[in-house]
Amino acid sequence: SEPPKPPQMPPQPVTILTAKAEDIKLSFKYPAVLTSDEDVILRAKVSGQIVQKLFTEGDKVLKDQVLFQIEPDKYKAALDIAQAALLVAEADFENAKKDYSRNQVLIEKQAISQKEYDASLALFNSSKASVESAKAQVANAKLDLDYASVRAPFSGIVGDALINVGDYVNASTTELVRVTNLNPIFADFYISDVEKLNFNRQLSGGSWEIQNVDVKINVLGEDIIGKLYFVDSVIDEKSGSVKAKAIFDNNNTKLLPGVFTNITTDGFMQKGGFKIPQVALLQDQKNTFVYTVVDGKVAKNVVSIVYQTNDFVVVDKGLKEGDKVILDNFKKIRPGAAVQEVGSK
Repeated sequence: SEPPKPPQMPPQPVTILTAKAEDIKLSFKYPAVLTSDEDVILRAKVSGQIVQKLFTEGDKVLKDQVLFQIEPDKYKAALDIAQAALLVAEADFENAKKDYSRNQVLIEKQAISQKEYDASLALFNSSKASVESAKAQVANAKLDLDYASVRAPFSGIVGDALINVGDYVNASTTELVRVTNLNPIFADFYISDVEKLNFNRQLSGGSWEIQNVDVKINVLGEDIIGKLYFVDSVIDEKSGSVKAKAIFDNNNTKLLPGVFTNITTDGFMQKGGFKIPQVALLQDQKNTFVYTVVDGKVAKNVVSIVYQTNDFVVVDKGLKEGDKVILDNFKKIRPGAAVQEVGSK
């Protein structure tokens, strides 16, 4: 008689998910810090005593608004002196010009000596140079007078004054006040080099597309919408990442530089991808794969993942429309084992 056959394992119950190709919205989140692109500490451009402070700390100021006055009377007097010296130089030049023109005629008639002619030419050139020098002195005096009024380089918020009325300030060294533009405000964040290369590959290959450049940050429980402003094309060798920047309207000045937050972008779309739960993924030494049901038996499908979260992954290769992806009972099944579908999602 033939030996008895070993008992056959009954089909194992499994829950399946039917794969469906669809356009899937992709969301990426990064840590970010709010910054201002216009944030400077003003320094004096001329030396002198601060005679006026024309703002209150924390004020909103406009571009070119005067914030400090540094002895404007002294620099106005210096301008007056320079302008007076220019008038004298111009008068001397006109006289030298007339003498030189007359001597040009006389030298041709041999009515004067060559020495007299050369002297008039030298005086003409000297007086002309004196006029140019006097004009430069006037221009410098005008600049100094303008610099005596310290102005806001852009519209923004002024901080605490770093000097007081009566203090003496030195040109280019003394710090006066900080001015920060709060509108717009930016969020700086970094994308890993691997992720950036993946973005480029998927977009250039047509698997992904960008539907919009909207981004979102959450500050004090409020979602604030902005726009992607800049993504660098160069990878930072030190950090191995690519710098990116988003821009936000800040008319109400709720957002302040230095605040740390998270930035989310939802503008990417995977075309014709398959969205499956993380629990369906399996891993061996070489590949990531899923089990599917084919003719009542388990089949192994190696898959390519282009995006994932804690809950799901997006597969672009390894599945086709209608594949039945197994979601559970992995300890009791293997490729070729009979299974029974008891549920679906």
